[in-house]
Amino acid sequence: MTFRIFALGIALCFGSSFASANEQIFVSGGPSLRSFERHKPAPHDRFWGNFLTSSIARYKEVKPEIGSDLVTWLVYRPAYITRGQESNTDLIAEIKNMLKPITSNIVWFESRKEFLDYLHKGQDRSKIKIRRLEYFGHSNKRNWCFDYSNRIDGAVLEPLCLHVDHLKSIKNRIFTSDAYCRSWGCHSGEEYSRAWYKATGTRMWGAIGKTDYSTGAIPKLSTSGGKWVQ
Repeated sequence: MTFRIFALGIALCFGSSFASANEQIFVSGGPSLRSFERHKPAPHDRFWGNFLTSSIARYKEVKPEIGSDLVTWLVYRPAYITRGQESNTDLIAEIKNMLKPITSNIVWFESRKEFLDYLHKGQDRSKIKIRRLEYFGHSNKRNWCFDYSNRIDGAVLEPLCLHVDHLKSIKNRIFTSDAYCRSWGCHSGEEYSRAWYKATGTRMWGAIGKTDYSTGAIPKLSTSGGKWVQ
């Protein structure tokens, strides 16, 4: 298993405090490079941490619902390394500091395989199931784009996305019967949500149209006539 877990005292997850608890997962995709985006009419990711601040804002909103569940952050690491190199900043350390007040269970992943490995094998899914999965990052109607406009200007490489065709590999047994799933990226409600439900049996909220992360708060719909659908 190649995914990396930054966890202080992660063994507590299997102790008595989590004996009957499940898992709440927040996923933060990676930002684009400013060198690729800054001169475009509508550049992406002026702020490197928009997918972190928005997910933290969402966590604060739903915190009363979480109870004793294990809280996990899945973060696409390579994009933050390269974005940090642009600004001579250790963004990995910055992310750890941002999430430290919330959870010690930060899972760094570098590929679709590592992401899916954690969903299925990161915890004992016969005992700790996923009660919440919320994605913050770039997307289109057929992909979650963990890496966008970071390795290649304006593009995502196939191993760095989760396409609708990959969803059939997700086992529905990993979710609780009342699991809440949501994609906060652009256009997910146009096809991705339906494909997710067909593959997993768990409904997912997604956007018709684009979403806006620029305020650092929970993303808002930014397309006229846009709406949230399952």
